[in-house]
Amino acid sequence: MQKKIWINLSLGVLVLALAFALYFRVGQPAVHPSQALLAIPPHSVHRLAFAFANHPQVVFRKIGRQWWLVEPFRARAENLNLESLIDDLDEPVHAAYPTSRFKLGTIGLDPARMRLWVNGQELDYGANDPVGHFRFIRMGARILLVKDVLYYRLSGSFYPLLSPRLLPPGSHLTALRIPGLTLTRTAKGAWRLTPREKEVSSGMIARLIRRWTYASALSVGPPDDARPFGTIAIRLFGRKRPRVFHLVHDSFGFALISLTRPLRFVFPKPVESKMLSLAANRRKPHARATRG
Repeated sequence: MQKKIWINLSLGVLVLALAFALYFRVGQPAVHPSQALLAIPPHSVHRLAFAFANHPQVVFRKIGRQWWLVEPFRARAENLNLESLIDDLDEPVHAAYPTSRFKLGTIGLDPARMRLWVNGQELDYGANDPVGHFRFIRMGARILLVKDVLYYRLSGSFYPLLSPRLLPPGSHLTALRIPGLTLTRTAKGAWRLTPREKEVSSGMIARLIRRWTYASALSVGPPDDARPFGTIAIRLFGRKRPRVFHLVHDSFGFALISLTRPLRFVFPKPVESKMLSLAANRRKPHARATRG
């Protein structure tokens, strides 16, 4: 009984394969290349762009050692995430055919479901084949079959590719305004509080400033229409304009919505008091060991 089941399954796969070949009229692949989808050294990639059908183009550029989103707006990207995407370009090609063997509309390439540009090379992504579930990718005059993951990684949103850091690395704060309190650095390097508060130590101020200097969000996404309950303003050394954010509630804790870029930085509840209050940055006394 079990043997019959396996025979029927094998015949079913064979029929599907024949139907696939007849429907697309591809016959045997022209070549069986063993090379990667895109044989390009990862360190030489300086531009990565993609566009899904009926969606605007998203463009990342590497400037120096840092990746940046430059379209549809400018924002710092997360280098590790971009490098991971580039690593996925070395996926092995299962088979390759001349473009002339296909009707592009039947394999999702007229129009392409997604276009990807790596430096000056264009790759058009189509549908999956019904047998091996390989992705049809058009590159020049060839159609490639690849078990790709890059299409799925890009199909959600480009926001996860952005840096979760609220401020650029190496930032030095000269002023910080949070609800109910403003800290301003004097010419001598001390911090002035407005309004003044009692029992505030230099350590409490230093810890609050440090939390904002190195603040890293749980996630970065597009802004929403949540009603703000406060405003955050941060001045950085060497920058003329302050960075201003609306403070809004979030299911994870709270979020900061940039007023200059369409970005929403989400932070967890446990850090809320430590970022929005000086008192929460008071160092807890160390427990003393009891004498026996």
